[in-house]
Amino acid sequence: MAESIAAMEQAYTAALRAGDAGAARAVVARARAAGVALAEIYLRIFTPSMVTIGRLWERNELTIAEEHLATAITEGLIGELSPSFAQAPAGGGTALIGCVEGERHVLGARMLADLFRDQGWRVLYLGADVPTADWVKLAVRYQADLAAISAGMRLHLPAARALVAQLRASLPGLAILVGGGAFDGSPGLWRDLGADLYHADPGAAVALAGVHARR
Repeated sequence: MAESIAAMEQAYTAALRAGDAGAARAVVARARAAGVALAEIYLRIFTPSMVTIGRLWERNELTIAEEHLATAITEGLIGELSPSFAQAPAGGGTALIGCVEGERHVLGARMLADLFRDQGWRVLYLGADVPTADWVKLAVRYQADLAAISAGMRLHLPAARALVAQLRASLPGLAILVGGGAFDGSPGLWRDLGADLYHADPGAAVALAGVHARR
């Protein structure tokens, strides 16, 4: 019987817990050989595995170093897979994706960038800890259609609020998507910050952005 994607996710999680980059890469290779789409690898293997790693860390079943190692392994594999995502056609919507000022956890934003590219967006990926003024300058320079802002910790919410306000003032037509741990489990918080879109699931977030763009 062919290996299910659920079994692949379990094997990938086990590889991360063991800090075994080779085993993790082998899981991805099996998934690709089985015809699993790149986006599905991100959404059904990487994402749930990293959620599990985060929960284990919260329960003190993994050290900070072990959590960082699991993240680094996944980031390395994303770097290998990323060039295989389809390039956006000319004339598609432009999305700026990155972390709010002070936020250094980039994994979620990094995956989101490729998922947007997979849906035909032109993506400008900004990475970690982007100063608010620079976010705004780039959004205006490229006349972006969407800004996807990641904030993993609640201490970064004031910076996220300021960024949303400044983006809104400088580019009124811009759609603003927020995400990350700072918003998960707090219904309505994204609306309080003035954002247009939020979903805890990255695939659903990309789909919502697509619907919003077609209005």
